[in-house]
Amino acid sequence: MNRQEVATLLGAASAVDPKVPQPDPDVLDMWAAILDDVPAEVGADAVREHYRHHAETVMPADIVEHWRAVRRDATERRHRAELTARARQLDENGLRAIRDGITRVSAALAAARGIDPEHAEADARRAFLAVPCPYCRAQPGDRCTGPGGRPLTKTTAHPARLDAAFAAMTNQGNQ
Repeated sequence: MNRQEVATLLGAASAVDPKVPQPDPDVLDMWAAILDDVPAEVGADAVREHYRHHAETVMPADIVEHWRAVRRDATERRHRAELTARARQLDENGLRAIRDGITRVSAALAAARGIDPEHAEADARRAFLAVPCPYCRAQPGDRCTGPGGRPLTKTTAHPARLDAAFAAMTNQGNQ
């Protein structure tokens, strides 16, 4: 803000607060030096917000702090938008490639073992239900449960049950 903008700002503030310093040359010089990087519109907003929430006289530090908050919020919004855009791009490109890769590898493994790829995934999902869970004591055919006896929602089974199912499948393959 320049001296003229500071004079306008102090004039507006003095309309609601008689304790605001009168715009003499020394006050204008000091306030203009402190508020030199603050846009006039932001300064006016800062004064309005200050008197909405506080009864004490507005000081240059209050206006500078408001300007810092405005810049910080704008920077955070811009940064958040960049991160969101980057995450969306990674989601679309990276996850699609990973999913395609997993599908291709699973199909190749199933074909190498002489298994129909469409049935291999369903068989693998059912395999863990064929063994009891050593962690939650779920019986074969029953889903694993978490605290309170409720079925798990984030995973299909406890890692211990998956290990047991893998061991059982490996033992069947060796016989």
